[in-house]
Amino acid sequence: MRIAIAHFGTHYVQMAGGVEKVTCNLANAMVERGHEVTILYRAGLEGTAYFPLDKRVKEVNILFKNHQKIISEKLPGYLRVYREVIRLFSQNRAQGINAVYKGKQYGPAIREYLKENPADVILSCSIPSTKYVIADAKSNIPVVEMIHSHPKVQFPDLSKEEIAAANQCKVMQILLESGLPIAKKYFPSLPIVVIGNPVFPAKKMAHPGDQKDCYKIICVGHISGTKQQLMLAKAFKKLADKYPNWIVERSGTPGNLNQKEMIKWIKSNQLEHRGLLKGRTNHIDDILKKGDIFCLPSRGEGFPLALSEALAAGIPSVGFNDSTGVCDLIHDGVNGFLPNRSVNELAEALERLMANPVLRKKMGQNGIEDMKAYDPDIIYNKWENLLQKVVDENSKVKSNY
Repeated sequence: MRIAIAHFGTHYVQMAGGVEKVTCNLANAMVERGHEVTILYRAGLEGTAYFPLDKRVKEVNILFKNHQKIISEKLPGYLRVYREVIRLFSQNRAQGINAVYKGKQYGPAIREYLKENPADVILSCSIPSTKYVIADAKSNIPVVEMIHSHPKVQFPDLSKEEIAAANQCKVMQILLESGLPIAKKYFPSLPIVVIGNPVFPAKKMAHPGDQKDCYKIICVGHISGTKQQLMLAKAFKKLADKYPNWIVERSGTPGNLNQKEMIKWIKSNQLEHRGLLKGRTNHIDDILKKGDIFCLPSRGEGFPLALSEALAAGIPSVGFNDSTGVCDLIHDGVNGFLPNRSVNELAEALERLMANPVLRKKMGQNGIEDMKAYDPDIIYNKWENLLQKVVDENSKVKSNY
C-alpha cells in the first residue's frame, strides 16, 4: 500500500507531542511491513520529527516548494482578530474560521502533491486535516480518520465544516470503547472502530515494592493547567512530613505561566528539594525505572501514553475518576486508584500506596498484565487490516465503474 499520513492540525517539526509519537511509530511499523509511507505536514520550517523515524518514511512540508516557503501557516492578522472575537461567543464558529481559511491556504498544495504522488489511502491525524484533504484539496483518495483525543473532549468544539468533511471519511478510529457513544452521536452514519495506541514492553522495569533510601512519585507530561500538576503538589504537601523519604519528580515540556506558578508554589511551601521539575526528557525509561508511584492528575486525555508506559513498567498509578483516558487505563483497586477530584482524596490514594510496598508491587504487576492488550503487534495488525480493507473496498468500487 501507498499510505499518506496527513498531519496538518498541529506543528510537526521537532514536536515532542503524543500525536507525533504515535504518528512516527505507526509510520515505522507500516514501512517495516513493506508499505510506502509519506508524512505530509505543515510547519513554519522544514525538518524532521522529534521521535525516531525510519529513513524510508518520506516527510513533506506542504508549505514549501524547492525548499522555499510559499504558503503561510498563519491566518491574516484581521482574521485572527475576528476569530478571537467570535471565540468569545462560540468556539465552534471560531474553529470554523480556521477550517475555512486555512483550507483555502493548504488545499491547493495538498491537491498538487497528491496528484503528482498518488496514494492508495490517506490516514488523517486530525479532523481539521481531513477537512483540508477532502473539502479543500478535493481528493478522491479514501480517508481514514484517526482521533487522538477523547470524543467527549474534542467533538463538542468541532465546526460544522469539519463535521461535514469527517462524515465523508471511509471509517473513523477512536482510542477507547468509552468514546463510542459520543462518537456515534456526532457521526451516526460513519463506521467507527476502536484501536488503542500501542504500548511497548518496558525496556527498564520499575521495582516499586523494593526497599529504598528514596521513593519517587513520578508525573510526566506538559506542565499545564489541563494536566493539573499543581494538585499533585498540594496533595503531596499533606504527606511530606509523614513520609520524609519520598519526593515528587515531574518531567515535561515547560508551560510558561503554569511552570512559573508551580515553581512559585513549591518555593513558598519549602518543597524545593522534594518537588522536582526536570523539564523535557528523551529518556522516559530511565525516569520510570526509578518510580514507585505514577500520578497523572489531568482533567482528561485521549490515550495517555506516559501513563500506559508507567503501567507497562510495573508502576501502580493514580489519577482522577472523571479524567477521560486515565480512568480507562487505571482500574481502580487493581493497578492503581481513581479517587474523586480533590486534593484530599488524591492525598489519601497516594498514601495508601506510599504506606504499603506489598500493594505497590502487586498493583504494578497487574499493570504489566493489563498493558499486554495493547501489544504493538496486536495494534499494528489491526491498523494494517483496516487500511487494507479500505483500499480493497475502494478498488472494488472503482472496478464497478
